[in-house]
Amino acid sequence: MEPVSEKPSRWFRANLWVHRWASLVATLPFLVLCVTGIVLIFHEEIDAALGTVPTNTAPTQARLADCMESVRRDFPDQRIISVGLDPEGHPGVFLAVVNAADATGFDGATLSFYDLGTGQRLGDSDPSKTLTGFILELHAEWFMGPVGRLLGALIGLLVVASLLSGLVIYAPYMRKVAFGVIRRARGQRLTQLDLHNVIGALVLGWAVVVSVTGFLLGFSQVALGLWQYADLRALREEFAQVEPVDARTPPASVVDVIGAMEAGAQPGWGVRSVIYPGTDLTTPRHYGVIMGGSDGLDAQLLDVTMVDAATGEVTRRLEMPGYLQSIFVAEPLHFGNYGGLALKVFWTLCSLLTLFITANGAWLFFDRRRSRRVAGTA
Repeated sequence: MEPVSEKPSRWFRANLWVHRWASLVATLPFLVLCVTGIVLIFHEEIDAALGTVPTNTAPTQARLADCMESVRRDFPDQRIISVGLDPEGHPGVFLAVVNAADATGFDGATLSFYDLGTGQRLGDSDPSKTLTGFILELHAEWFMGPVGRLLGALIGLLVVASLLSGLVIYAPYMRKVAFGVIRRARGQRLTQLDLHNVIGALVLGWAVVVSVTGFLLGFSQVALGLWQYADLRALREEFAQVEPVDARTPPASVVDVIGAMEAGAQPGWGVRSVIYPGTDLTTPRHYGVIMGGSDGLDAQLLDVTMVDAATGEVTRRLEMPGYLQSIFVAEPLHFGNYGGLALKVFWTLCSLLTLFITANGAWLFFDRRRSRRVAGTA
């Protein structure tokens, strides 16, 4: 955008400066984020089409014990890190994450899928080696790990600054040019400027939502680390004198734990994942049982309960801090995973329009500088 007043105020000039330079710095990385984001909006459909994730018709009866027996048989020299159920994304499928016997985290782990109806292994997956996994690593981390996530947060902050400053400098423009008017007869530059302003106004709300959620997701690992250092550390210290269990074969069966938690769950909620004792996210004595809802906002929020792996009794329900819950909610909103295919199509359309105004804004900036150089040599 450009100033439309002969004597713009200092506030206007400051916002114009922020808009130009924040946009310019963020242009190339934001273009990459838009392109990769469009692919990730449809990651479930792409994975299904490529056969990346096994699918199965939901069985009439879940045979969890058979699935667990198959996992232990298939990976005798490894330990189970977590098991899970995802009735929405993977109906009829039991998920197991296994890693080396001495591992305590998910790095380098294998994700295996089992038929809930038969207990038979359906296949394995290494997300980092799939097409959508590769694109997600670029989109979320720039192939730089946690540092890349923080870089993504910085890009999100620059985009938010560009959007809000653009709103300020758009106000006087609106007083001179009616919304939606594209001045085609006065040169290519004015036509592009009008398109930039009109389309920018149309996608402003969407762009702010995606940029803010992207900013939050950039701090996801920092937030998780803070929770581990504060809440989880306090819990571990509290139970430091309690005898640990064998992390590979805890006395309390994970099948019994899932059954008990499902039976006592509130309507619409169920077990999504059980993390074994002795991992980075649990204590040496407790399972971490993650519960989730099935509809609306409940489907994005998580409830974490620590269950004694020796007795199967509930030890404590953990109140997840607001900063972690906000990140849980931000991720599906960032990728348009709240309203089915219709919302995904809308997210894609907004991404394409944002691609245009990002490239178009860069063209306006460099064309202005070129025009000034030409005028200076005339």
